[in-house]
Amino acid sequence: MVVAGADQRPVTWHAGAWQELDDDHRRLTLQADALPLQAVLSFSYDAASGLLSLQPVLRHVGEDGEIDLRAARSFAFVVREPVERMFYLSGGWTEEAEIQRAHPDDGVLTLESRSGKTGFEFQPYIALRTSAATYLCQIFWSGNWQLQVEPKKDGALLSGGLNDWRFSHRLAAGEALRLPTVLFGRIAGPLNTATQRLHDLRRALRPDPDRPMPVQFNSWYPYLGEPTAELLLPLVPIAGRLGCEAFVVDAGWYRTDEGESDAEWTQRTGDWRTSRKRFPRGLREVSDACRAHGLLFGLWFEPEVISGSSSIRREHPEWLHHIDGEAPSPEDRAVLNLGLPAAWDHVFERLTRMLRVIGVDWMKWDFNVDLGAGGWAPGLPATLTRSDPLVAHYEGLYRMQDALRAAFPNLVLEMCAGGGGRMDGEILSHAHVNWMSDQASAVRKLAIHFGTQLAHPAVVCNDWLIDWPGDPEGQPGQAESASVGDWRGDLAFRLRVAMLGTFGISAPIDRWSPADIATTAAHVALYTAKVRPLVHHGDQYYLTPGPRPDGSSDWAAVWYAAKDGGSGVLFAFRLAGAEGERRFSLPGLREQGVYRVTRSSGEALTLSGAELAAGLEVALAEPFRSELCLVAPA
Repeated sequence: MVVAGADQRPVTWHAGAWQELDDDHRRLTLQADALPLQAVLSFSYDAASGLLSLQPVLRHVGEDGEIDLRAARSFAFVVREPVERMFYLSGGWTEEAEIQRAHPDDGVLTLESRSGKTGFEFQPYIALRTSAATYLCQIFWSGNWQLQVEPKKDGALLSGGLNDWRFSHRLAAGEALRLPTVLFGRIAGPLNTATQRLHDLRRALRPDPDRPMPVQFNSWYPYLGEPTAELLLPLVPIAGRLGCEAFVVDAGWYRTDEGESDAEWTQRTGDWRTSRKRFPRGLREVSDACRAHGLLFGLWFEPEVISGSSSIRREHPEWLHHIDGEAPSPEDRAVLNLGLPAAWDHVFERLTRMLRVIGVDWMKWDFNVDLGAGGWAPGLPATLTRSDPLVAHYEGLYRMQDALRAAFPNLVLEMCAGGGGRMDGEILSHAHVNWMSDQASAVRKLAIHFGTQLAHPAVVCNDWLIDWPGDPEGQPGQAESASVGDWRGDLAFRLRVAMLGTFGISAPIDRWSPADIATTAAHVALYTAKVRPLVHHGDQYYLTPGPRPDGSSDWAAVWYAAKDGGSGVLFAFRLAGAEGERRFSLPGLREQGVYRVTRSSGEALTLSGAELAAGLEVALAEPFRSELCLVAPA
């Protein structure tokens, strides 16, 4: 649906040209009945996954004047078979992606974001189950969006795209508006099969899809925004002994142009100058130490968010979003509008200079605010402000991501927004990974993995071991900085939860015992040598329903099988249930193949693919313990 003008008139269309460009690409052109407005719908079919990609573009084809767009949805798809169940993802900060199940009798389902980013409340994703197939729909957009499912007697109507809440975009003659891409498809079989096909396509759309994502140490949880050279340098050799491949300095390393400050990390963003109070010899000292120990060096930024002490607040207030038409108050953090060329150039120059001078291999890009509908500062030229401010901002963000990777081809680009607050298919078509959640409890993070990996492949889901060691008396528990109050799960359990995606560690490793170091190093070595290729590139099968975040489920298990059926890895977690044994069917292997199954205890057995498909027994004597089974050719 497209709506134009202050009086909110729906635009009606008539069909124009239909082009069959090749076997997998079609293009439909629509012409508005009463406006010089054209819609070009480009369809791309991915034969490997069975998913259709739709890219709509609106274009002003007149010779003068403006067209005032007040709504511009990307799609409407009709499902013509009865829907039995709908799956979607909801949540909040540290509670991302809880799997929800709805029935068509529940009525119209509306998912949306009005936070100015993808949002914590819902993911732009839905799965519809019929008796024989699974329909998937996913919107690629990082600003405000809406996805609606209207159940029908014999199917459903799906529609969505840009959220029309406070949306306003004016097209001048010759100008075009690219609407969000949407993926849609009907996959024969259950949700697991459809998820595998979605993962296949999403992995192919990532930058550098074959590059292994390094195991990282990250400084955030040990020091919560107060890193210093004195604290971090002793951790570098320990991270190296653990087998980490990158060392990332998270928030707090910087000062503003005004100079040093004791203000908390949120109040120093925007200018990106190394704090000499915290790093007297500069960050290059830490970067060089990392390289001496065989580690890549990473650094955190929040490029869009400007603290009150930043020089930009004084020198370029016109670069800031005026949300709801109001200038940001001096005490609040503000958002830099990346839709402004001058602001974009400033950020790119400052970031690339820091990356080059310090020697940065991994960049973590965070975003810890809401943007609402955005807003232009007064006095800017109409050639800029005709655009919807969120559209301009996010097109600028995507260009920045691409430009940074082009300038530094070996850079790993990680996105974050207080966890999964801005995690979607579009932002992850321009970046390598996304920090999945600020949740520190491994038990709760396990549920977040199950939900997030319905919408996103495991390789983009970055997670860390956080909640370790225990209290000073040696009881299992959390690191003091995690502050989550969840004391369940031993070290192996917590490591294996983090291994379900791209893997890292953010814990006070200088407090660990030699036994903790040895346990973690063994898991990191196993992950890099055997587990990572399977988790990142294999077919994922959920063998249990998604676990409840409070850990009250009985078991949770996920199996990753290599595409060629030659190997796999099983993660099984016993939760609060009383049942100490479970049998798990392991599909996707060669039926006649002979495999060596190695349990985490070292016990090995030989079974055929058919026997493993019938079920592998897993026994765990205590709740909140885990098993990791590697399956390889015998």
